[in-house]
Amino acid sequence: MENSKILKQYMVEFDVPYPLTDEILDMIPKQKVVIDELFAGGKMLSYTLSLDRTKVWAIFLADQESELLAFIDRLPMTSYMDFDYHEIMFHNTVHLMPAMSLN
Repeated sequence: MENSKILKQYMVEFDVPYPLTDEILDMIPKQKVVIDELFAGGKMLSYTLSLDRTKVWAIFLADQESELLAFIDRLPMTSYMDFDYHEIMFHNTVHLMPAMSLN
């Protein structure tokens, strides 16, 4: 039998400062790079920005709380945002894939 780790899931809520300063706006490309790395590594499942741009919600997979905090610390904009997190039981999503045409 394979020895596989069961990762914990965490919902993180970030409070985005408003109004956004030029300094924070300049960090958006760097933030996107880290988010893409976390997605590619299977450590982030979702990243959502509220319509009014004052909240971000993210679902992370981590071995333990300290690993989650390390992921959060990697995000360049974290030092400008307050955040709170909760371990969650599950997170379900629907992944919509475009239909392929053979024509």
